[in-house]
Amino acid sequence: MPRRPDRPKPRKAAAVAPPQRATTGPRPRRRRLLAAAALLGVAAAVAAWALAGEDPATLRARAEAASKAEDWPTALRCFEALNRSAVADADSRLGEARALLALGRAAQAERVLIRGCQADPTRPEPWLLRLELLHMEDRPVEAARVGWEAYEAVAPPRRREVLKVLTTALLAEEPDALVRSTLKRWAAADPDDLDAEAALLRRIAPEPHLGDPDVADRLKTLEIRLARDPSHVGVREALVQTLADAGDPDRGRMLLDSWPRSSRDARYDRLRGRWSLDYDADPALAVDHLRRALAEVPHDWKTRYRLARALRLLNRDADARRESDTVALLRDLLSPRLLGPRLDADLSRLDDPRSLLDLSSLCSSAGLARLAQAWRQEAEAMRRAGGVQP
Repeated sequence: MPRRPDRPKPRKAAAVAPPQRATTGPRPRRRRLLAAAALLGVAAAVAAWALAGEDPATLRARAEAASKAEDWPTALRCFEALNRSAVADADSRLGEARALLALGRAAQAERVLIRGCQADPTRPEPWLLRLELLHMEDRPVEAARVGWEAYEAVAPPRRREVLKVLTTALLAEEPDALVRSTLKRWAAADPDDLDAEAALLRRIAPEPHLGDPDVADRLKTLEIRLARDPSHVGVREALVQTLADAGDPDRGRMLLDSWPRSSRDARYDRLRGRWSLDYDADPALAVDHLRRALAEVPHDWKTRYRLARALRLLNRDADARRESDTVALLRDLLSPRLLGPRLDADLSRLDDPRSLLDLSSLCSSAGLARLAQAWRQEAEAMRRAGGVQP
């Protein structure tokens, strides 16, 4: 029987560690970030536990002192603890929202402000800060709804404050550099802030700056965000607009068709009218949608310009000329060069009935009839109270 070859003796285990799987660059950094986040979470939990036992009056005093010193992390922790207690009110909600905004967390601030408005609808301050936030994110449709809800809720002597901020939110245009820097800070501070990110991408689209994401990157970002929250109107609106810029009307039409019916407001009608006019060769349907949009945003001259085009295609020349004349009027009226000084002068003299009447005239010229009437009523109330003839 042939002899089997000797089996090799087992080798001793190597003294060195087995080769490690190659790691990509960001992975160690991600581990460090996760560890840091865990430590911060533990610290926040300990701080929250310590604050939970404090007397509400002491807690409120600490929160207000931290706000005055602009120690926003401390102010936020104190106001959060206060708002978890039975004494939470509109003031404590407002304080928490201000701290969140100072830290760049606008979406969370908006949610807190909504609770503050619900806690005491007669207090104007939460409404006003909420309107300012909506203005910065260029959400005029929502600003109009919130503004009129506030106008009806607050006491009559405070209504002028609401009208001031509402007028600014609907008509004024903040400097582009300020808006961009604010939206970038908000989006960076809270990756879940879909409104700030969508507003930033909408602002980039008509005039990209050096370093801004290109159309393909904007599309990718918005598609990811919409997949996360299909009901988010701002993201859907921005995505449809970006698809138009990218020359992809078919995908835009699909998003319009799937737009939730419960949230089809002027933003939907404005885009649906654009699609009917520019891509679907249906000017009659475009007129219907654009008129519905203008019922909510009558000062939107771009939508009115599309309406004039649609009317011209339907051979309704007289109507088209009227809309074209209105477009020219609105472009002049709302030009920042002309509008800015006029608004500044009027809004800085709200104790003068002439300023209120000029604001009424301005809003009337812009098509904002309800706002014009409200300013006129304020002027009349001032005249009756002080015997001044407007």
